[in-house]
Amino acid sequence: MQTHLDSLLTKKYLIAALAASASVNLVSNLLGKDATILVGNYSYIPITGSLMVLSLMMIVRYGMSGQHALAWFAFGSYAVCSFIAETLWLVQELYLKVETFPSTPDIFYLVSYPFLLMFFVAYFQPVRSAITKKMLTAPILFSIAILAVGIAFTTGAGSDLTLFKTALGTSYQIFDAIVIIPALVGVSLFFKGKVNLMWTLFCFGMVLVFVADTAFLFAQNDGSYYTGNPMEVLFSWNYILMAFGVYSHLSMFGKPKANKFEDLR
Repeated sequence: MQTHLDSLLTKKYLIAALAASASVNLVSNLLGKDATILVGNYSYIPITGSLMVLSLMMIVRYGMSGQHALAWFAFGSYAVCSFIAETLWLVQELYLKVETFPSTPDIFYLVSYPFLLMFFVAYFQPVRSAITKKMLTAPILFSIAILAVGIAFTTGAGSDLTLFKTALGTSYQIFDAIVIIPALVGVSLFFKGKVNLMWTLFCFGMVLVFVADTAFLFAQNDGSYYTGNPMEVLFSWNYILMAFGVYSHLSMFGKPKANKFEDLR
């Protein structure tokens, strides 16, 4: 089975979706902040909704027993939490007119991380023998370095964040630092031909959300953040990459394979 981007028949739709997301964000920013906030909020709903529906389809396909069933249940839970969080953010900002950070959506954002980590761990089991200490060292060192810089910035003397916001922001950074490790390992495995396109999209998506979360905290710190901020394109791209990753898996595998290693390739 081919593992490169050219093997995805719908790659043009992926590129179009990424371009459309960036274009919508750019145009809304040109129209003014009010339009940007409105478009920024509503644009997440169809994206996260599509990811959730596709993920639930995977749960139905694999059932509730076996390693892959556990993995997809975890990912489905991540997708559901993300959809709920984005919906709550929209309701609170556009209708309830209350502060969105910190707020109820943060509960679902944070809860989604353990599910995503569970997915990575469960799905990597078939190729764990291909993961060497050398492949783990660089992602771990990178994660620690970025985490240290991020925490130093958000907790530094010049930070304008409250104690609770600082603690919450640090929690995001810690979760990001943990999840980015298997994501980077997945990228490395892809270039070695050990995993399929789905993994590439998932792992690059996690790299994007790692950068986006860091940019979000920086913007919160200097007061420049607003929903629809250009850096939020990275959040949207993460959801889009993951949605197409799930779709590619649905398209390329008619039924679950007995050989789990082959399912990853």
